[in-house]
Amino acid sequence: MGDLNGRAILADEVGLGKTIEAGIILKEYVLRGAVRTALVLVPASLCEQWRAELWEKFELDFVVSRGPAGQWGRHPLVISSLETARHERHRRRVRGANYDMVVVDEAHRLRNHLTLGWKFINDLNPRYLMLLTATQVQNDLRELYNLTTLVQPGTVGTFSQFRRDFLSGHDKRAPRNTPKLRSLLRSVMIRTRRVDTDIVFAPRRVETLWVTQNPAERRLYRQVSDFVAEAVRADEGAPGRRHYFTLVVLQKEMGSSWAAARSTLEKLSHSPDGLDTRRLKLLAARAEEAAAHQSKVRALLKRIARLGSQKCIVFTQFRASQDSIVEALRQSGIEPAAFHGELGWREKEEALDRFRTSLPVLVSTEAGGEGRNLQFCQVVINYDLPWNPMRVEQRIGRVHRLGQKHPVRVINLASRGTIEAYVLEILERKIRMFELVVGEIEEILGAWQPHGSFEDEVFRRWTESSDPRVRKRRFAELAQHLMYARRQYHDQKERQGWLFPSSGREDE
Repeated sequence: MGDLNGRAILADEVGLGKTIEAGIILKEYVLRGAVRTALVLVPASLCEQWRAELWEKFELDFVVSRGPAGQWGRHPLVISSLETARHERHRRRVRGANYDMVVVDEAHRLRNHLTLGWKFINDLNPRYLMLLTATQVQNDLRELYNLTTLVQPGTVGTFSQFRRDFLSGHDKRAPRNTPKLRSLLRSVMIRTRRVDTDIVFAPRRVETLWVTQNPAERRLYRQVSDFVAEAVRADEGAPGRRHYFTLVVLQKEMGSSWAAARSTLEKLSHSPDGLDTRRLKLLAARAEEAAAHQSKVRALLKRIARLGSQKCIVFTQFRASQDSIVEALRQSGIEPAAFHGELGWREKEEALDRFRTSLPVLVSTEAGGEGRNLQFCQVVINYDLPWNPMRVEQRIGRVHRLGQKHPVRVINLASRGTIEAYVLEILERKIRMFELVVGEIEEILGAWQPHGSFEDEVFRRWTESSDPRVRKRRFAELAQHLMYARRQYHDQKERQGWLFPSSGREDE
């Protein structure tokens, strides 16, 4: 970094620990006295993870700046989301803080020079700037030019010079005069490829535990799914549209536990706002009956009993499901630790410590999938399956990460005919998500670029029709789109290999 005048793009392949590398560089500059104030801009969901990592590994005391007040200029070391920092309420104070160093994670969001984010970073113009991204080019080599210009203007000339010297014309993602471009980029970009390292990730074994629903559960799942689909397909302004987000949650809850679904059905029946109250009460009563003898809980207990002395984390999205699992484990003679977002920070640390030292099972909501390193455990059980692949990866990533010395087992619980079974088919068999390195699924979804989120797309395709044949065809179409996105991602990696070769390809 010193050779790059403190301004560079850190462009290592995914999974190689760019956060740690950025922390090492930042700590070095702080120790030298070159940096007294620093601003780290990351996705909002990663603010706390970055804060914890920078403190635990480097004793850098950052604060997270949120809300209208913010910490701009009040604290020397600040973490924020790019969206918060560039907001018109804050940008003047951020600029006025005159930070010595700015670090931007997921910097591929700055590839377009016309965006507010690019213009904001360009206006900040700190003495030292670090951009972290594994994907410098996605659609057009102009994106590479834009990132390079942010850190060191003029490195590859003006854009007209760049276009004349390096763009081939027929393919916007393939450069010409590659050796010269590669030489110029060495002055501004650091990239390590996986093949250049001795890093070995522990093997990962994935299995699906298909849970057979009893006839009453299958019938109830179909009845509630039909109710959800009919309500969502109603005309704009109808009751179902007003309850849209609650209905999405209800569909997810059925894939988790009847205890969770019952609670939402009861709430809707008390405040139907135009929905069929009688139908809701009937479904809630049936969900209460189903919750008393869930097939899924029994399957989970049998699977945990077969693990022997291995520690395992059971992930679920819902507190009601978590309570059911904890109670069932205790009744079977297994005392678990419970981790969820409503615990205070001390209670969370105590729960993790009990799991680490004495208890065999941790039952966790999504709060345990963020920012925690749990390599002392080797088994992850997805009691329910989030529709968002990133959430699945976050769960697995708590255990399967650098530092894990043992094989990791991932066990997915699902029932055939459910929306989760369709999602699992796409993730496991079509795009082979569980074979990917941490971070790659995000790149694939980025290449896919849907109009909404992946979850929205899944729910839309499920509710378009109640006919299983139609659903199968619609999900097969989604799988084709994602398989194409995966191929695009691998092609992109190959193209970037032309500019950033492994040590064995330097002279090609």
